[in-house]
Amino acid sequence: MAKRLAQRIGRRKRQVDQKENSIPINQETAEIIVQQKKLFREQFGREPGPDDPLFFDPRVAVPQFLSDESTDEMWKSLLQAAGDSGIDPAIVYAMNKTGRIVTETNVHFLTDAELQEWNDAVDEYHQKVEARETQ
Repeated sequence: MAKRLAQRIGRRKRQVDQKENSIPINQETAEIIVQQKKLFREQFGREPGPDDPLFFDPRVAVPQFLSDESTDEMWKSLLQAAGDSGIDPAIVYAMNKTGRIVTETNVHFLTDAELQEWNDAVDEYHQKVEARETQ
């Protein structure tokens, strides 16, 4: 009886943990996921499994994550687009420094340490600008 109760408690805890780890997405993100799944099916001839990458390297025959080089190129392009679009340079700097894109929509998913890292990066940018202006 105790073992069954422990198993049920463990099962409930896993279900709660899974719910806590889920992140709600907007319609645009849902459409991107649908498109990526379609590309996966076209590339590999099957539905993506739970261990398959959603964003994969299209140059290979077996599903695998993008290489570090490809990921770096995509990130650089994203940072360039953010800068070109008129986003506050402090935000672009923090994106580059932390590897995150923090918005009002997703900020509550960050840990205190992650949020502090983000805020420190924004502050660092402003300090660098002020130091340049006083020289």
